[in-house]
Amino acid sequence: MLRQLRQRASEALSTARQIVLSAFGPADIQAEVLPCESVGLALYVLVPRTSDLLFNLESRTLVVVTADTWQARGMARLLTPHEYPDRLDIARTPEASWSEMVEIRPTRLQLRPPHGQAQGETIDIS
Repeated sequence: MLRQLRQRASEALSTARQIVLSAFGPADIQAEVLPCESVGLALYVLVPRTSDLLFNLESRTLVVVTADTWQARGMARLLTPHEYPDRLDIARTPEASWSEMVEIRPTRLQLRPPHGQAQGETIDIS
């Protein structure tokens, strides 16, 4: 059952190419629309070096990530270039040259209900 839930979470994450990343810290509440890519249960996000989000992530790693069909809470970590996964296409985009790569490991994923259904689904990922 756990394997099926992890697979469902991985599939949901893979649907997003753009997310809203929200974080709280010394720069107060910050939220930005940013490009992303997933690899398994990890989400990789390009954050511009001029963004106050980076300032917040240096002091607090808890984030909220929102996509069209899901919302996740998780832990963020700034990556160095040698830590990027090999198959990460987003690292080769033009905006990568003026951005930092942030890896987000979701701890809870809330899937929005499909049309015609009253309830969504929550998957705890540990």
